[in-house]
Amino acid sequence: MVSLGIIIDRKCNIRCSHCCFSSCPQAEEHLSDEEIMRIITEGCNNSEVDTISLSGGEALLRKDIVLKAITYISQNGKKPTLVSNGFWGRNKKSALTMLTNLKNSGLRGLKISFDDFHQDNLKVQRIKNILDANVKVRIPISLNVAVSKSFKSDKILADLGASILGVRVTKFPIQQVGAACQYSDEEIIKRYNCIDDLHCPGFEVTYHFDGKVYPCCSPTVFDTCLSVADVDSSVEKSIFNIKHNLLLSALRKRGFKWLFEKCIERGLIDDSYMNRRYVDACEMCRILFSSEETAKGIISILKDEYGLSDGK
Repeated sequence: MVSLGIIIDRKCNIRCSHCCFSSCPQAEEHLSDEEIMRIITEGCNNSEVDTISLSGGEALLRKDIVLKAITYISQNGKKPTLVSNGFWGRNKKSALTMLTNLKNSGLRGLKISFDDFHQDNLKVQRIKNILDANVKVRIPISLNVAVSKSFKSDKILADLGASILGVRVTKFPIQQVGAACQYSDEEIIKRYNCIDDLHCPGFEVTYHFDGKVYPCCSPTVFDTCLSVADVDSSVEKSIFNIKHNLLLSALRKRGFKWLFEKCIERGLIDDSYMNRRYVDACEMCRILFSSEETAKGIISILKDEYGLSDGK
């Protein structure tokens, strides 16, 4: 089955130093209400799609269209999920009101992004209010926690205390994209190298406020030339383009060790890349495909490997 992601807006009520979109209150890039509902309608009418996720920026700054979209998704038999920073948990009453609205609209999963990077703008108590109010509402909630070597968010998790019991917590390292480009390599947690033979973990059709469609929702992919369609393309066409893309198939099946070795053989990158450390497969993908020239070279490698002519 296929997950469909829609990043509706770059605007956010806060500005975080690690944000992959450099989101801020002044940002204007967004998908229109009409574009959002058109994508959702096509997703609901596609038998391959089972989950549709909304995110931003801060998606709930556009509460009306988000609730309308969630209702439509749920009523049409798909699973709606949402990503939010939890700014609306100002007190227990406001937290309970928003959670109830989301539950009544049919929301099936809520991911809250909160960590040391957010704490300068949002206090822990707001997240605590949401988690405590959810005892009554019971939406499945998970907490996404971005970390670096200096910002580990352990105190935040401790401060949430018993409120976090039963809540799935996922820690993930920040990537040097967007606002986080300000952080040096020494601050980024890098655990892997080429010998670990990492593979692309899969795909999620992602419609982006920048007007493009990407094959996944990793923050790094938006910094590459790997878009598969324009945002006005149908969901059916976008899924087809991803499923029948030789390059994306090779990333999943053959992995990055093989591809880095081939690129070194062709002189597209130097052999120092084999000894570097990486955050994950997504960073390796960004390194190879942030350059149009390197990407064209990789296409040539794949054509030779699979015996394809330029007309195929």
